[in-house]
Parts: sequence; structure tokens; C-alpha cells
Amino acid sequence: MDYEKQLLIEARAAIRELPNHRCEIIDLYTVATGEIEEGGSAAHEYELFVGSVDEIRKETLTGA
Repeated sequence: MDYEKQLLIEARAAIRELPNHRCEIIDLYTVATGEIEEGGSAAHEYELFVGSVDEIRKETLTGA
């Protein structure tokens, strides 16, 4: 899997789904891609990004 490409796809989808969290999602994407550029595991950064977006979804649904 091309994790960097998938990160961008997931980020765009999350922004469409959660437009009120656009800046936060962009920040998460920027951190993930920066870590990958610095030699971090792309798979790990992808999983962290997806997990963080899932947390935003949960908070949005529960109103927390």
C-alpha cells in the first residue's frame, strides 16, 4: 500500500466529512507526512493518523 497517497485520500475524506475540524485534520496530516519524510514508518504514521481521525469522529458524535 502506498501509505502517503492513502494518507492524502483519508485526509480529504475526513475534511469532507468533518469540515469543522479541517485545521486539526490538516495538522495531523502534516505531522504524519513530516514523520515519514524524517524516516518514520509510513504504515505506523498512517495508523496513527487514522486513529486520531476516528477519535475526532467519536468526539463529534458524542458531543464531547
